[in-house]
Amino acid sequence: MSYHQFKIGDRTTSDVVVRVRTDEGRDYRLYCHSRVLSENSDYFGERLSNEWPTCQILDPRYCVDVQCTESEFNSYVNAIRLIYKPQPCHWYGVRGTLGILLASVHLGLHKITLSCADYLESAPWDEADEEEILRAVPPLGPKFERILSRLQLVDLPQVSQIFLSAFCFATSAPNKLKTELKKCYQDQIEYLLTEDDDLPLISITNNEHPKRELKKCVVNLFEYFGKLVEKDARLGIDQEFSVVLSDILWVCQILTKLDMMGVIVPFWVDMSPKIEKLVDVFVGNESEIRLKVVEITSKVLEAMNFGNVVLPPEKRFDLVKTWIPILQRTKDWIEEKNDESFDGEILQTLESSIVSVILTLPSDWQAEILSQWFASKHVQYPDLLEVFEVWSYRAKSAKRRFF
Repeated sequence: MSYHQFKIGDRTTSDVVVRVRTDEGRDYRLYCHSRVLSENSDYFGERLSNEWPTCQILDPRYCVDVQCTESEFNSYVNAIRLIYKPQPCHWYGVRGTLGILLASVHLGLHKITLSCADYLESAPWDEADEEEILRAVPPLGPKFERILSRLQLVDLPQVSQIFLSAFCFATSAPNKLKTELKKCYQDQIEYLLTEDDDLPLISITNNEHPKRELKKCVVNLFEYFGKLVEKDARLGIDQEFSVVLSDILWVCQILTKLDMMGVIVPFWVDMSPKIEKLVDVFVGNESEIRLKVVEITSKVLEAMNFGNVVLPPEKRFDLVKTWIPILQRTKDWIEEKNDESFDGEILQTLESSIVSVILTLPSDWQAEILSQWFASKHVQYPDLLEVFEVWSYRAKSAKRRFF
């Protein structure tokens, strides 16, 4: 009888019984042929050889035991059946094929092992598949590393390139088709930079090239924003203005993580007078836009407060003089609207940052700001009492030093 005429389960021609057994007492018998098993399996070839002393006799046939766990049982049975009748791996799915792969490795079924590895390397995985593959494949050794090729560590230059490309897209000019897509990109970029149980995937602290490229993207975003400010000052606020403000606020969050807020701060300082007019004249009751402007200003002042950004005193003076009245009116507006969507901590952060920035200014300029503050009807916010106390102490100390 030729090799291909053998059929598994054919008792009339079978000369060996394979018993797949578990510790739980499960026992399944497959009627096989020693020639087929020996030629296709190292495991069976060894146990059916004359050198293997413990091959049992079951009725007139040899008997070979295959011991496995309950969870492995079906995989071993399927692997043995595949010796006789090869079938496409996709019939079993990813995790089914993974089980057959593990059984085939143990049984030394080289052809089936190769077929399973090819399928697992090329097939799509879901999250549960991936967890199982990561658990099971690495112990199999270097021969099976190709299955894990999609999970290998990515070279840093490639990571940087992907990051920069995604960042440029996420800060590009908005349109109706890609606004939602941009938000997805922004969320994924935040994930790349998040410090959780693992290190962030990318760090550009000591790499000037990605910093230059990021700066170009930010400059392009602010140039586009500047054009919108000029246009909307004439025509009124539109949805595009709100979308770009959202992008700028997101960029502030990213650049804060990268210690690069110095890219944004000069732009925001220079544009503040125009933004002030736009906010007061056109925004009116549009809370979303007004609150975004306040949040961006908070990020800018916070960066200055921590000393992450160095600006000349004239710029610092102009910034606080411009924004104190806006923030005072905005706080009154928030209280009138009783807007619960606004995070009150932002106003506290702004107040603290404004105080810190004012205290870095020359004493005469501090006096000018205090004079305007005392004369304002909004003297409750920001609370500049600390500025007044420190200015008074410094003024008396200076008088003692010079007189």
